[in-house]
Formats: sequence, structure tokens, C-alpha cells
Amino acid sequence: MPGSMKSVLVGMLGCTVLSVSMALAEQPRHIATVAFIEKPWALALDITGYSIHINGVKPDGRRYFFATNAATSMTLSVTLEMVTGQATGPGCLAHLEHIAQTSAANISQGMTQYEVRHMPVIEYLGPAVRGGNVDQFHLFACAGKENVYADVHISKTGFKTGDESLLRDVLASLDIVAAAAASSLDHFRAGSAPYLQGKFGQAIPHYEQAIALEQANSTLDKALWRLLVHNLGLAYGITGDLQRAKTTLDYGLSQDPANSLFHYHLARTYAEMNDRDKAMQSLHAAFRNNRHRDWGEAIPDPRQDVSFRQFMLDPTFRNLTESLMQPAI
Repeated sequence: MPGSMKSVLVGMLGCTVLSVSMALAEQPRHIATVAFIEKPWALALDITGYSIHINGVKPDGRRYFFATNAATSMTLSVTLEMVTGQATGPGCLAHLEHIAQTSAANISQGMTQYEVRHMPVIEYLGPAVRGGNVDQFHLFACAGKENVYADVHISKTGFKTGDESLLRDVLASLDIVAAAAASSLDHFRAGSAPYLQGKFGQAIPHYEQAIALEQANSTLDKALWRLLVHNLGLAYGITGDLQRAKTTLDYGLSQDPANSLFHYHLARTYAEMNDRDKAMQSLHAAFRNNRHRDWGEAIPDPRQDVSFRQFMLDPTFRNLTESLMQPAI
């Protein structure tokens, strides 16, 4: 996460606020939306002047957005979290009370609580660095819709009296809008959260949608596309759907025929299918192409891979794996 950024605005408070207002007026409006792919709605905020650093799904499934504004020394984060029941006003208040309790030691000026459009808000002033003399103003807000809580945190370093309006204006722009059609990147993000937690069955539908969208109109960069194919192929294999694992890896190799890991995982799939000869062909292709790979992950040692254990007593297969693991001359 980026740290505190130096303010580029100088002069009297009135001139500072005027300069920021004029600068923002000259920029085209930039509305960012944050949404769960399963929902037909999105949370929208005016982030004109901000640069987006993070816009994705955390491993625990929460949707997270983080942006900074160098001109105003402000940061903005939005976290969406699904819960089992209905999101409620009392639930939001409890969340903000928890923030207040955990932040109490760092508050240098009294905490204020109020509402904006029925949305509870707390704000307080504290040191930007513990023991430092630069003030940082924090604004936290919570909103609920259906079974989703939205946590909004806006902060500003180098705070001066009157700067509150800069933070409150961002919050005032918050709205609920219809979600745009999900892209292959959206589905990739949504699938990767359960995948990283080992919930492969939950990852597969999102990865399938991402692959279908990529086949119709490719938009992912090469590294993400490779990871998508790799993860979907493995998810199918782990859940026992070997035919779909093979189909996915065949598709990957049709677009990227020298991809050594695709060949390796296809070899594992053939081994699980008990097809020794095709497993050997794919293993050979994996190590042959591994000399020319242009991405970081190395080929595993097939002698240590449980997918091949039923073949390791076969002299022909064993000799192949031994030869493949010999250092290149």
C-alpha cells in the first residue's frame, strides 16, 4: 500500500480550496464502480483526480478498491463484504463503533459521528505517523444493501481546518447504480478468490465464463490469460473432471503451443486417465519447451508427482523421467 504523499498545494486556506476546486473542474469526471459480480448493482463514487492502485477481490472473497489523489494527499478505499443475512443499519453502527474503539489511541481531536443520506459516518483527526506532527484526517462510512456491507474510508494527510469538505464531497457522490456487464477480468477475479482458498468448485463457474468471453473477444493480457487457463485446468483436474481439464489445456495449447506448464499439466491429466503413452508424450513436450519458456514457474519433478505414481514402476516411464531430469549439457 502506498504511504503518505506530500501535498503540492501551498498558500492560504481559501486559495488552497479554490485551487483544488478549479483543478477538479477542469478534469473530466471519473466515476468508479465497485461491485460483486453476482449482483446487478454497483456502488459508484466520483474519483476525479484519483489514481486507482487496487481493484479486485481479496482471497477471503471481499471486494476491494484503493485509490490515491496526489494533488490533495488523499486516499480512498472501498470494501464490499457479503454476509449470510441482511445488511442493516445497526450492523453498520456496530462496525463503526469497532473502528472507533480500535482507533481511540491515535485520535488527537475528538471523534464526530453523523449521517449522510441515512448512512452513518465517523470522522476524526490523528497523527499521520505515530509520534509525528503531521495530521491525518479520517472519514469512515458504512452502507448496506441486500446482504452486502460497503465500508468506505477516505483520509487526507497534511490536514488543515476546512479540508473536511474535500473528503465529504467524495462521500456525497456515492450512489447505487446498475452494474455494467461483467468482463473476463471480472470473472477471473471472482474465480481467483475461492481458488486461492482451495474452493475449486466455486472457482470453476467464474473461470468458465472468463474463458468463454476470451474465446469470443480476447481482452486479458498474456500473463493473466495463461493463469486463467492454468487455474481452470487444475481446478477441473482436482475436482475429478478430467475430460474438461484436457479440453481446457488443449485450448490453451492451441493458442500457446510452447507453454511448458500446459504440456506438463496435460501429462498429469493423461496419467489420471491412465493413458501412459500420451502422458509420456506430453511430459516430453513440457521439458522440451521448458528451455524456451518466457514465464517464471519451473517444471516440477515428475518423479515426485503423485499423478504419475502408478507409472513409476514401469521401466519405460521411469527411464523417461530420469532422462528428463538430467541437467542440460
